[in-house]
Amino acid sequence: MAFKRAIVTAVAPLRIMIDGDTVPIPFTPKSLIDPATLAVDDVVHANQSGHRLVVLGRAGGLGLLSGRNLIINGDFRINQRDAVSGTSLGIGDYFFDRWHSTTGAATVTWTAAPQGQPVNIPSGNGIAQIVERVNMPAGTYTLSWEGDSPARLYNRGEAEPLAQPSPLTVELDGTDDVKIQFSLGSLFNVKLERGAVPTPYASRLYGEELALCQRFFWRSSTPPFGVFALGVFRTSDYKLFAPFDYPTTMRAVPTLTYSSLTTLNIDQLNVRGDTLTDLSLIAGGLGSAQILATTNSNPAWINHMPTFLKVVSGGWLAFDAEL
Repeated sequence: MAFKRAIVTAVAPLRIMIDGDTVPIPFTPKSLIDPATLAVDDVVHANQSGHRLVVLGRAGGLGLLSGRNLIINGDFRINQRDAVSGTSLGIGDYFFDRWHSTTGAATVTWTAAPQGQPVNIPSGNGIAQIVERVNMPAGTYTLSWEGDSPARLYNRGEAEPLAQPSPLTVELDGTDDVKIQFSLGSLFNVKLERGAVPTPYASRLYGEELALCQRFFWRSSTPPFGVFALGVFRTSDYKLFAPFDYPTTMRAVPTLTYSSLTTLNIDQLNVRGDTLTDLSLIAGGLGSAQILATTNSNPAWINHMPTFLKVVSGGWLAFDAEL
C-alpha cells in the first residue's frame, strides 16, 4: 500500500495525474468522496495498491471546499451596515456586505436568518459584487447560485453581456476586476470558482466570512464600555489624537464616516468631554490609522493626559475601502 499526492486534471469523469508524472492516469480512479466536490487543479491524496487506485480526499482536508469560492458573503449572512429589508437603495449603495445596488430606488427584500437567507430582487432592479483582479487570473470560471435571478459575469468596464440562468461558465482574461450582476428574481448561495464544473456551495465559518468582508468595510458599533480608541488630549487646541488598529488589513486606505458627532464623545478621568466639533482620519494606512477628534474648549482638562474616544448609544464609526 502506498499513498501518493495527485492533481485533478478533469472531473465528470474524474481524472488525476500522480505527482511526478507528466500525463494523467489512463482510467477513472475510485473515489471515496463525491467527485463533484473536486475541481481542476485540486491536490488530492490517493491510495495505490497493485493496479487499484483510490482517491481518499483533498489534501488538507475537505474544509478546503469552501475556500474555492471567490464570492464573499454569497449567503448574505454578514450585514455590518444593519441593512433593512425593503429599504430604498440608490445606485452604488451597499446593503449586505460586498453587495451593492446597480439601479436607483432598488428595494431588495429578505427574511433575516442567522445562517443567511435568499434575497428577492424586484423588476427593474439589480445588485452586484466586484471581485478583485488580484484573485482572478486568466482562465475558465463558473458562477452558480440558487434561485431564478439571471446573472452577468464580465470584466468591469466592458459592455454588459446577456443575463443567463445558473450555472454560468465564462473565459476571463485576468486584465481587470470582475463584475457579477443579478437582476429580477430570487438569489441565494452564490459561488464563483475556477473550472467549468460547478461544485456544491459550502459556507465558511462566520468569523472567516466576517474577516473577508472587513477587508473592504468595517463598522464599530457601541462596544463594551463604549471605548473605541485611547489617545492623548492637547489642551492648546482641544484635540485628541487616538491611534488604533483595524481588525484586519484593509484593501486600501479607508475613508471614515460616522453616525453623528452627538453620538461620540471623549472622556478624560471619567469626565465626559464637550460635544465634538470635528472628527477625521489622519495618518491612515492599511493596517492602522489615527483619529483626530476636536472638542470645544475645556481648560480644566490636563494636557497630554490619556483620553478615550467613546461611542455612545446608537453611535458608530465606519471605515470604507470598497471597490
